[in-house]
Amino acid sequence: MTRKVGFLLLPRFSMLSLMSALEPLRVANRFAGELYEWSFIGSPTDGDLGDAIPASNGIPVSVTPMSDVNKLDRLFVCASYAPQEHLSPAITNWLKHRARQGTHIGALETGCYALAAADLINNHNTAMHWESQAAFNETYPNLSLCNSIFNDDGKRFTCAGGSASMDLVLHQISEDQNEQLADRVASSLVHQRYQQEEVGQRSLILHSPQQMALKPVIEAMAANIENPLEGAELATIQKVSERTLQRQFKLAFGMPARSWYLQMRLQRARQLLHESNLTVMQAGIACGFGSNENFCRQYKTMFGHPPSRDRKLDYASAFSSPVA
Repeated sequence: MTRKVGFLLLPRFSMLSLMSALEPLRVANRFAGELYEWSFIGSPTDGDLGDAIPASNGIPVSVTPMSDVNKLDRLFVCASYAPQEHLSPAITNWLKHRARQGTHIGALETGCYALAAADLINNHNTAMHWESQAAFNETYPNLSLCNSIFNDDGKRFTCAGGSASMDLVLHQISEDQNEQLADRVASSLVHQRYQQEEVGQRSLILHSPQQMALKPVIEAMAANIENPLEGAELATIQKVSERTLQRQFKLAFGMPARSWYLQMRLQRARQLLHESNLTVMQAGIACGFGSNENFCRQYKTMFGHPPSRDRKLDYASAFSSPVA
């Protein structure tokens, strides 16, 4: 039986995530016959390109209107930047209809915003790219996020995107067909498979031994953005004096611990401004700034413009990690 797979594309979706999900299906067909057929689907109100939806790299992909799509066995909602800007009642109602028909529905990257808006992941663990988790938590605080690269419980599936999309689809091929075919497809794509619980996402990469030694403190910082820890509390985690901790950070990252922590909080605020509907003041509070004036001043010092302007910038080009 040929499975019908649909890819619902929201404007500025990730081409890498889409191709990483699509190519395993193509290779599976090459090895084992017509196991899968697929279509690209779009909302008729999306963009100004007629029947095409632009990816984040600007390349338009021709789509079939949602209204022309009949039965699907599996549906991927593909999104990346500013997913909430492109949601509509027509999309959420269409997703609910697909779910009632028994379609195996899931999402790549921030496509889970559409699933959340349609109340389709209320009782499911959600995998999402680490950069987008904070904003998603602010918008949907009652939904459960996991740090796996993907999650598929048989009814709903979600994925961090990028190359993890390939791991998700290889998992689905193994469930649809068998492990041997999934392994053969992975080998053909020169890809080392990961299982959904086998590896978590890393939100930062530590290079030197000096940086690795500070990992417990950095993880504590990341877990305490809204209510920042004091220098003495961070030093206790590292089991050193506060002055020694500042020196260790300066040796490892070229700045004291307090400055590194501040940059982490400001980067999180920038993500919230781009990926959530929080006001400037709300984003500042969510990142531990009790004074809006102080938040705006620190933000402008780091990024060169006030936070109010950042909502107008292109997130793809504006964002950069605080740790190189």
